[in-house]
Amino acid sequence: MKQDERGYVLILVLVTMAALAVLSLAAIQVNLATNKQTNLRVDETQLDTDVKGVLDVLVADLRATFPLHDANVVQPYMENEQLFQAKVETVLKQDTLYAGTRQSGDNDIRYSITRSTADQANAPFTTVLTLTATGTTKAKPEQPMQTSSYSQEVYVTALPSFLYYVLGSDDVLTINGPPSISGNMYAGKQLDLKRDASYQLENSKKTLNNNPTSRFYTDGKIDLGDTAKCNGCDFPNYFATSTTPGASEQPNIGPVESSFSKFNFDYSIVQYVNRHKGTSTVDFPYDKPPHVSIFLKNSLRFSAYDYGRPKEADFIPFLRQTFVKENASEPDVFFTNYIDTQRVDQIQELKILESPLGRDTPIIISDSIADSTVPLLLDGDVVIEGTRDITISRPLIVNGNLTIRGKVAFNTTVYSLKDVFIDRAEIRGVSSEQDSSLVLLAKGKILLNRIDEFRNSSSPLQAFLYSDSEQPTRVYAVGSIVNIKGGLYSKGPLEVNTFRGSFKSLPQQTNKQAYFAPGNAITSPDVDDSRLVMEYNEGVFRQIDTLPVTNQLQLFVGQQLKK
Repeated sequence: MKQDERGYVLILVLVTMAALAVLSLAAIQVNLATNKQTNLRVDETQLDTDVKGVLDVLVADLRATFPLHDANVVQPYMENEQLFQAKVETVLKQDTLYAGTRQSGDNDIRYSITRSTADQANAPFTTVLTLTATGTTKAKPEQPMQTSSYSQEVYVTALPSFLYYVLGSDDVLTINGPPSISGNMYAGKQLDLKRDASYQLENSKKTLNNNPTSRFYTDGKIDLGDTAKCNGCDFPNYFATSTTPGASEQPNIGPVESSFSKFNFDYSIVQYVNRHKGTSTVDFPYDKPPHVSIFLKNSLRFSAYDYGRPKEADFIPFLRQTFVKENASEPDVFFTNYIDTQRVDQIQELKILESPLGRDTPIIISDSIADSTVPLLLDGDVVIEGTRDITISRPLIVNGNLTIRGKVAFNTTVYSLKDVFIDRAEIRGVSSEQDSSLVLLAKGKILLNRIDEFRNSSSPLQAFLYSDSEQPTRVYAVGSIVNIKGGLYSKGPLEVNTFRGSFKSLPQQTNKQAYFAPGNAITSPDVDDSRLVMEYNEGVFRQIDTLPVTNQLQLFVGQQLKK
C-alpha cells in the first residue's frame, strides 16, 4: 500500500508540473503579445507626433514666406494678382519626402501642399491651401508597417482684419453701457468697459445711468492685441452670453489667435483701382497717396472745353437744366451737379468726374447706379440722396467728404478720402436674401447722425464701416438707436455709448434734455431693449470680388485632422 501511495503522489506531482508549465507558457505568450502591442502603440504615437510636427513646420514655413512686415512696405507679390498667384505656386508641393528632424528617425514622412477645393478663383489676393503629411514606419521583425496621415487647411488672405469683426479698434475700444453684440470684437491696445452711458447735448457731456442689472450681451469672442488689457472684464454679473443669463457668464476674452495685419488705406484704394480698371490701360503707382496717384491723372478727365458745351457734350454724365430767356431764339442749357445715371452706366472705363458747378458744389447721386466692377472716380464732395429707394451696385472712390441720406441699398465698396456722414439713412443690402452689404472705408472720421432718434424701433444699417482716422471716433446710441448688421471698426480710439431702455413720447418741439429727465428715460435690463444692436454679417464674403484688400497677408490655420 505504501508503494502504491507513492505512485499516486508521483502522478499528482507530474500533472501539477505539466499544468504549471502550460500556465507559464501562456503567461509568456500573453506577456509577449502585450509587449508587442505596447511597442505598436509607442510606434503609432511617435508616428502621429512626427506627422503632426511636419504640418507645424509647413505652417511655420508659410508664415516665413508671407511674413507680416512694415505697414508701408509693398512686397513685389502684392503689386497685382498675377504676381501673388505666381508666389503661391512656389510653395505648392506634391508627395515630397520630408528631410527635417523628427521624433523617430525610423519614420518616413511625405507631404503635399495643394490648393484646396474651397479655393475661390475670384477672391482677391486669397488662396486656401491643403497641407497633407503621411508617415510610414519601417518594417520590423514580427511587426507590421504602420501608416498615419493628417491634413490641415491654411487660409492665406489679404482681406483686411476688420472684415472679420463686428466691432473693433486698433487702439483703445471703450464701451459705455450694455449693448447687444452678435459677433467677435477686437481691442488693439486696451478695452474699457463701463455700465453707464455718456451723451452729448448742447456742447456739454452728460451721463445717463443704465439699469444696474442690465448685462453686456455678446455671443462672440473678444480678441485683444498682444499687450492689451481689459478694464472692467472682471466685473461680477456684467456679461451675458445668452438672452437668459446665468449668474456668472463670461465670453471668451484673450489674445488674438491668428496673425493680425494692419490695414494700409492708401495701398488698398490704389490697388482696388488697379484691379478694377476695366478697359483702361493706365497703372497707378503705390508710392504716392491716392489723391495724387489717381486724381492727378488728367488723361482720365473730361476737358474743361467739354464741360463748357452741355448741348454738344452728350457723353458728360450730368443732368442738364434748360432755361428759357425772354425773347431768346432758343433755350440755354446748363449742367447741374446731379449725376445722370443712364450716361454713367455707359462708362465702363476709369473716368474722373467733377461737379460742373465747381468744387464748392457737391456731386449728387439721387438715382440707382447699375452693377459694374469699374469704380467711379468722383473728385470732390459727394451726397448720396435716397429720397426714394435707390440701389448702388458700383464701386465709388470719393476724393472728398461723403454724405449718405435716405433709403439706399448697396452691394459694393465705397472709399472716401475725407470724412463720412451717415445722416438719418436707411442702408440695406441689394440681394433678395438681404445678405449683401456696403463696405465703406473713410480716410477721416465716420459720423452716425440722428439714427431713429428717441424712437423705440429701428431698421439696421447693413454695412461694414471703417475709419482710418487716428483721431477718436465716438458713437452715441443713447437717444438714437444704432442697429448695424455688419461691423464698425476704427484705426484710432473708438468709444461707443449706449442706453438700454426707452423714452416716453413728448411733443415735437420739446427740448431734447426733457427726454433724458428722470421718469421719461425708462431703463430696462432686457436685451431686446438695447439701443446699440450689432450683428455680424458673414454674407459680405459672397461679394468677395468687390472687397478691399491690404498690403499684408494673414494666415488662418485650421485644425489638424486625421485622415
